[in-house]
Amino acid sequence: MKFRLGAIAILLCGLAIFPLFGSAQSNGSLQAAQPGASVFSEVDAYIAHEMKRQHLPGLSLAIVQGDRILYLKGYGRADSSGRPVTPETPFGLGSIGKSITAMAVLQLAEAGKIDLDAPIRRYLPAKISGAEFITARQLLNQTSGFTQISTFRNTVSSAIDQDQNEDALEKNAWSYAERFLKQTRPAEHPYRYSNANYVLLGYIVQQVSGQSYSDYVKEHIFRPLSMNNSFMTLDDAAAHGLAAPYRRLFGYNAAYDGPYVYIPGDVPAGYMYTSAEDMSHYLIAQLSGGRYEDRSVLSSEGIRLMQTEPAPGTYAMGWMTGRINGMPVIGQPGGSIGFQAQAYLVPDRQLGVIVFSNVLDAIDSTLFKSHIITTTHIASGVVNLMNGKPAGDSSLSISQKYLLVNGLILLLSAWFLYAAVRTAMRCLGPLRPGHSGRSEISVKAVSRMILNFAGLIIILILSTTQVVPIWHIATVYQPDVILWLKAITVLMALKGCMEIVRLIR
Repeated sequence: MKFRLGAIAILLCGLAIFPLFGSAQSNGSLQAAQPGASVFSEVDAYIAHEMKRQHLPGLSLAIVQGDRILYLKGYGRADSSGRPVTPETPFGLGSIGKSITAMAVLQLAEAGKIDLDAPIRRYLPAKISGAEFITARQLLNQTSGFTQISTFRNTVSSAIDQDQNEDALEKNAWSYAERFLKQTRPAEHPYRYSNANYVLLGYIVQQVSGQSYSDYVKEHIFRPLSMNNSFMTLDDAAAHGLAAPYRRLFGYNAAYDGPYVYIPGDVPAGYMYTSAEDMSHYLIAQLSGGRYEDRSVLSSEGIRLMQTEPAPGTYAMGWMTGRINGMPVIGQPGGSIGFQAQAYLVPDRQLGVIVFSNVLDAIDSTLFKSHIITTTHIASGVVNLMNGKPAGDSSLSISQKYLLVNGLILLLSAWFLYAAVRTAMRCLGPLRPGHSGRSEISVKAVSRMILNFAGLIIILILSTTQVVPIWHIATVYQPDVILWLKAITVLMALKGCMEIVRLIR
């Protein structure tokens, strides 16, 4: 799933980042039909530089042109044992997997089993009123009216319920259907990104094909594209050398083994695992009219439809358009906890690039442009180098971002601590001479006490309920800042207790 991080970034007030230097050693390269060896030397030097700047534990890269693999390489380490990353090492694919779901839907459309413009009620086993006013095309183009913020409650529930049975997708799809499919008449909606669109599409694939979504993708996409290191479950990927996911704690990389790494009910939206080598085959099919070697997974018309936005600046079918240094590109970022990726296609040059890494938190995204993450910058730089241009302006490094974040945290912590100590001295120290021992409880004093406890009460409500589901996701994606917020609210509550003692005295 491309896990979109905008709301989290805004929630955390655009905080930005500090240290642990990941090694940038290279492992297992493959070169073929090179435009020039010097280009790949530049790419290697650029990757090594960026891995150090951005503190990436591991990275995997694939570059293709037309129907050829130009370059495959692994860099750094896959886990704390020092196991090297190779082009065959699986990583989380994130929302780049939405294009795989789109390909599955278009395969079935070309087989006459799905009508893109028919109401999706036709493909659901029971009647839901709004299903008669939504089409598969709207789901594919993310113009159904669904919103991403509203999907977070399902994300939290699915992460808690780690049941990996095939009915996880069905349960999640029906939950989304009951929440979103409430239209009572046909309507046009603007583009709004939502995982719910692609979860419902995955369920439709399952219903129409008579296979589980996972089995369908493995048989009709992975197998013909020789994607032998691509997996639909976390357990399968881990058994075949999955890179360990990391997140950042005050700038240091820490291995993560907890919820949200894999959400079985959200697999069609991006919870798949694959390698740079496998994705090179997929990118070749995207550039070659649906063909890889002597096999075809989709017609050239279907590929063109996948890559065409209904209106500029919207969403195609698993892809978005953009520009890198003036060049038109088709691309998609992907992110889930501990993994990030960016794929780019440059149609004019028949060039494809994908970059994976095994660390991610909210601060990896760009403020107010959450779809731009660390691997987005790196993949853009590789595209530039492959076209004979400078890599381009570097984004802020993780050290620079965390220098700002940690500096702000230190300043605020010092201020709150000073306020608490000052209150303690006034509370526990001797009464001032001439003090009557009585004090009037003013509105101002009561208000100040309530404010001291307000933060703790709010965080307790957020942590123990799903009133604001994004809070639970933020605690996973940016645990350091959330931990600090919790510590500060406890400190302020203690200050409130001392204020009460002072009033009693």
